[in-house]
Amino acid sequence: MTRSDTTTLRVVLAAGGTGGHVYPALSVAAELKRMRPEARLLFIGGDRMEAQVVPAAGIRFRAISVHGLAGRGLGAVARRARSAAELLLGIPLIQSLGILREFRPQVVVGCGGYASGPVLFAAKLMHIPSIALEGNQTPGLTNKLVAKMVNVMAVAWPEQEEFFKERVKAPARVVVTGLPVRPGLAEMTREEGARALGFDPALRTVVVLGGSLGSRKINEAVAGALRLMDGGGRLKEVQILHVTGKQKAAGLTPEEVKLIAPRYKLLPYLDAEYSAALAAADLVVARAGASTVAEVAARGLPAIFIPWAQATTGEQVLNAEPFGKVGAAVVIRDAELTPEALSKALEDLVWDDGKRARMARASKLLGKPRAAEAVARIALELAEGGSEGSDERR
Repeated sequence: MTRSDTTTLRVVLAAGGTGGHVYPALSVAAELKRMRPEARLLFIGGDRMEAQVVPAAGIRFRAISVHGLAGRGLGAVARRARSAAELLLGIPLIQSLGILREFRPQVVVGCGGYASGPVLFAAKLMHIPSIALEGNQTPGLTNKLVAKMVNVMAVAWPEQEEFFKERVKAPARVVVTGLPVRPGLAEMTREEGARALGFDPALRTVVVLGGSLGSRKINEAVAGALRLMDGGGRLKEVQILHVTGKQKAAGLTPEEVKLIAPRYKLLPYLDAEYSAALAAADLVVARAGASTVAEVAARGLPAIFIPWAQATTGEQVLNAEPFGKVGAAVVIRDAELTPEALSKALEDLVWDDGKRARMARASKLLGKPRAAEAVARIALELAEGGSEGSDERR
C-alpha cells in the first residue's frame, strides 16, 4: 500500500435488502464525496437490489453471503434456515473481516438490513470506528444486535433516542440525525419535477407509490377509487402518476384512461425519476416505509399513508403515526383499505388546496432534509478523530 493509499479517506458503507436501507446509504455516500471528493468508498451488501443499484451509482460493491431473517411464509422460513446455517459457520463474518482487512477503512457506516450486521461486528473486532443508522420507529433486529458494538447510534426519530441510550456502551452515544434522503430531493423545484415527468406544473398532481416492490392491494384500490371518482369529469384535469411495482401492475386500462383520467400515467418503477415525482407531487399516496416517510417530510408533502400490515415489527404503522397526529397525513390501515375508503380520502384532499397546504406545513416540521450531512459529519469525525460532526443538525 502506497503512502497516498494510507492517507486517503476510506469509508465502508453496509446495507442491504430494501430501498429503505440502500438509498439512505447511497445518500450518505454522496454527501461524503461532496465533503471529501478524494475519498474512496466501498459498499458491502447482499445479492438483492443493492447488487444492481450500488454499481449503477458508481460505487465499488462487494457482496457477502447474507439473507434476510425477517418476513413470513415458506420463503422466509427457507431464508432463515439458510441464514442460520451460514451464521453458525461464520461465513458472513469471515467474508467481512477479509474485505475490511483488504480495504482498510477508517470508518464503517451501517445503514441497516441483514448485510450491515456482520460488517459492523467485523469492524468491532478490528477496532475500526463505526456508526449504525436506524430509520424506523421500531428498531430492526440488526440494529438491536449491533447497538453495543458501534461508536455512534444515529436514529431518525427522537422517540428512539431513549431506547438506544439504554443499549449503547459508553463512551458510545446516540444522535438524532433523521434518515438521509436521496441527493437533491429537497432542492428540486416543483416545475423541474413536473417537466421531467412530462407533466404540466400548473395542474394538481397525485403520486402513488407502493414501496420498492410494489403493492397489488394499493394498485387495485387506486384503480377502484378512480373509477368511483369519475363523476363530473374532474379527474380529467388531475395528473396521476401511479407507480405499480414491476410485477404488480393493476391500474386503469387504456380504455378507462381515455374516459376517466386522460392525464393518468402508469410506471412499473421509478429510479432516476423518483426525486422528480416527489418534487412534482401535490399529494402522495404511499406505504409508510422509513425512507418514504422521511422523503415525504423532507419535501413537506401532504400524504395518504397506508402502512403495510405485514411489516415484521409493525414499524410502518408507527412510522405513519406522527404524521397522523400532527395532521400531515391521512392514515388508512391496510385492513381498512378499500376503493371506497381511498376515494373518500382523495375527494377530501385533491380539490382542497387549503387543507393540503396546512398538511404540507405540518409535514415540513417533521422533515430533516440535511440528515445525510449529519450522518456524514459523524462518519468523518470518527474517521479523522477530530471535532467535525459535533454540530449534527437535528
